[in-house]
Amino acid sequence: MKLAELLYRAINRLRRALYRAGVLRAKRLPVPVISIGNRAVGGSGKTPATIAIAHALQQRGLRVAVLTRGYGRRTTEQGPVTSLDTERFGDEPVLIKSKNIDVIVGADRYENGLRYSADVFLLDDGFQHLQLHRDLDIVIEAPARFYREGPSSLRDADIVLQRKIHAVNADAVAGKHVFAFAALANNEQFFDSLRDLGADVIGTRGFPDHHRYTLAELRGIRNAARGADVIVTTEKDAVKIGPADDIMALRIEMEIGEEVIAGILRRIGTRQ
Repeated sequence: MKLAELLYRAINRLRRALYRAGVLRAKRLPVPVISIGNRAVGGSGKTPATIAIAHALQQRGLRVAVLTRGYGRRTTEQGPVTSLDTERFGDEPVLIKSKNIDVIVGADRYENGLRYSADVFLLDDGFQHLQLHRDLDIVIEAPARFYREGPSSLRDADIVLQRKIHAVNADAVAGKHVFAFAALANNEQFFDSLRDLGADVIGTRGFPDHHRYTLAELRGIRNAARGADVIVTTEKDAVKIGPADDIMALRIEMEIGEEVIAGILRRIGTRQ
């Protein structure tokens, strides 16, 4: 285990202890809050889980809004995502918004929750955001290279979900010569997922998480991909690039069981 990971875990363990002891107190919003997060740094599927849960609640007539900090953006403004501008709002908030889900960005998620109306808020990447009270803590567990917290933190989780995702458009890469690129916390996980789908990955290019592509980098990707049947990236990366006929986004969905949705509805129904 790396020194940085040990330090990160120790800090989060101390913070949890202070909240459990009542030394620090979480702020409570007037409507139910569901936290969706993980112990790992990236790669667990929390964004697909947030989208799946939001859609399930919307289908049951609830007004849902996602509270998120908006990592990787170039502004510090707070408020609703009003366009698919990743520089202004961040890649993950824009991806969620593109799925017809209301999203509110800003570091002060409590104040944002007070300003904007919803029947239920989803707290994106919220497992470590202890400043805001949550009525339900959902944690997505998946293997990772770096963990923000140890397994003992799961005692604070109400629901622990394993990472069960599937590619909606898997047929577009199966049996094809594929060149893949991504800017994730764990790019190799994405490249391996393409191989698992039956793609012949003839080349890859990885960038740091939330990386913003330059025209020169995209030109370099296209040059390197000569000979490939298709150039593939993630939806999170595709929203930063914009429309590109020669680049395909692999569409990932999280499988959330009906029993999980029923449990969520019971919990927030009690609060409401």
